Amino acid sequence: MQKDKLIIIGDTVDISSVEDGVPYRTTIHDILRGGMLCAMLPSSGGIRMKAHLNDELSLAFYRDSGRYTTRVRIVELEKKDDASFLYLAPLSEPEKDQRRKYYRLPVSLNVIVCEYINNVEEDIIMREELAEAVALEIAGTKDISITGVALLTKRNYRLGDKYILKLFFENKPRERATPFIICAEVLRSEQERNNSSFRVGMHFFGQTQSMSEYLARYVLKQQQKQIMQRRLVEGV
Repeated sequence: MQKDKLIIIGDTVDISSVEDGVPYRTTIHDILRGGMLCAMLPSSGGIRMKAHLNDELSLAFYRDSGRYTTRVRIVELEKKDDASFLYLAPLSEPEKDQRRKYYRLPVSLNVIVCEYINNVEEDIIMREELAEAVALEIAGTKDISITGVALLTKRNYRLGDKYILKLFFENKPRERATPFIICAEVLRSEQERNNSSFRVGMHFFGQTQSMSEYLARYVLKQQQKQIMQRRLVEGV
């Protein structure tokens, strides 16, 4: 990683579970040997994050050039006086690559990208406005996981911008299908080799436990289907 994209002492970072994506904020207190990060227990709105040893987390930090993320694991929990600290070990590149391949499911789905409605995170399921959000374009998925999606789009999207996505999991025409509605933030965007489309990586946020469970069941079911199809083709 380039020098200006390295985490440094004093950085304000957002830490979230890879399962629910809810961000908690903290500051990097120290960097130890081996790149281990020491930070105070993150909080959000005065509520402290529930952390457990060996939890795998997503850590986001910010530069003028954009938002950058990395995966970390809690290797130690420490309490000093009235303060609690996390010791976070960054995952190695081979580990991250392996996990990306495992969690990301190559699948083609129709997606309607819509304008984001501000301040809906608190009651994201209850807001009827989500269903009426202004559509920007119809895109397709390159892959999907329980925490995010890669889209193939006709337009470019800026890092950090938020959108409402309507994903169509059902094998029906869009006019008769019920979309899965979720909010997502742009983490990366790059032009495809044919220069006619963009590959946009988005991270889901604000989902409830039931939404996360639905995504997990969908991904697992599709993975099982693909494994069975591969076995039939390979005769395993």
